[in-house]
Amino acid sequence: MSSDSETSSVQAKPREMTVDEYSELLAKWQHAYYAWNTSCVTYHNMMMLNSLAQQIPILTTTTTLPTNRSPPFDPLAEIRNARLKVASVWRRFLAEAIDFIILHIFKILMIFVLANYLHLIDETHLSLSYMVSSILYEDSLSFPLELLCVELAYLVICIAFESFCLTRYAATPGKRLLRLRVLKCNHLQIQENGDVAIEPGTILNSGAALIRSSFKTLTSTFLFPTVIIALLTSQNRQTSYDVAASAVVVELERRES
Repeated sequence: MSSDSETSSVQAKPREMTVDEYSELLAKWQHAYYAWNTSCVTYHNMMMLNSLAQQIPILTTTTTLPTNRSPPFDPLAEIRNARLKVASVWRRFLAEAIDFIILHIFKILMIFVLANYLHLIDETHLSLSYMVSSILYEDSLSFPLELLCVELAYLVICIAFESFCLTRYAATPGKRLLRLRVLKCNHLQIQENGDVAIEPGTILNSGAALIRSSFKTLTSTFLFPTVIIALLTSQNRQTSYDVAASAVVVELERRES
């Protein structure tokens, strides 16, 4: 009787698990827990997305993004909406004086930079005493080579500056300030009320602007009296450089409503 009880107790004793079996079982449990957790998170995210989608209104109209692009500049727009008259002598002279001041300020700054920062010009050659002594005590009038180069560069800059302004704005800064414009003119007719009709009345192209600027710079530098005579005696106040470029300088006046 005792032997039967001992045998049954031995059979009821559970079998001990090895380390490998325990590790395999733990891995299966971790995999099952990870799959369950992932499904729960996915379900929660889907529910959140659905709730947010229901709160966002559906846009039925297309929105246009604001653009910072400004409309292209049209210099002929104000010319079409204004009365044109042949520019007076005093307006043209005042406009040339303003351009002269602007360009000579740039020239002074250029000489200052070349002399003080780049050291390409000897400062002693810029003094009035040096120029007076060179005139009085030297047999021939000597002009510093570096200043001659600066003058030539200044003339080139004047021509390029005026050519650009005429092809872009139909006027230099002085002319724009006094409402003057330089237009292409193959035929000009003065009406009874003083207005002028110009054909074709367009902006000068690059070739015509370069011709006018070159002639103007040379004649203003070496033959300045001829410019004054042409302005005072010509029929439409066209100078030699205006005639060479087939151009005319007009004055803009506001139309009476």
